[in-house]
Amino acid sequence: MKNLLATSEAYNSHIYYTAKIHWISYVIPFFLIAIGSLGVISFLLVGYKYMISFIGLFSLFLIYIFIRGLILLLRNRSTKIFITDSHLTLSQGILSKTSFDLSLQKLEGMTLHQNFLGKFLDFGTLIVSTGSLKHTYNIKHPQELRDAILMLKNNLDK
Repeated sequence: MKNLLATSEAYNSHIYYTAKIHWISYVIPFFLIAIGSLGVISFLLVGYKYMISFIGLFSLFLIYIFIRGLILLLRNRSTKIFITDSHLTLSQGILSKTSFDLSLQKLEGMTLHQNFLGKFLDFGTLIVSTGSLKHTYNIKHPQELRDAILMLKNNLDK
């Protein structure tokens, strides 16, 4: 099967900066997996016969939390953000790949948000807007990504 992402123009052009997901983004998925694993363990110990009781329904709820945490973890692991000559690209997906290419020429605004903990641990949220679309990126070193976007955007405008 042909990899469409590998043959795209954005993939073949020079990548100037690659953003990384900060480890703080993995705290909630790990917490959900840890809490949800109690439901998985209770389901394995009690079995499906007692799933109608309160303990069984609570166990099913915890299994749901476990699955949600696993999906969040896999989504964070598969997210890739990079800047090429003329695009900001976000690629994510677990079983299938979705790629968003934002043209740097059509970029209208950026907002960088770092709370106290974000400044201390060097992570933040970069919100990029192009017209009516807004994309939010929770990354480490957000100032570097912002500076790289502004530098390349200024080079394209010249």
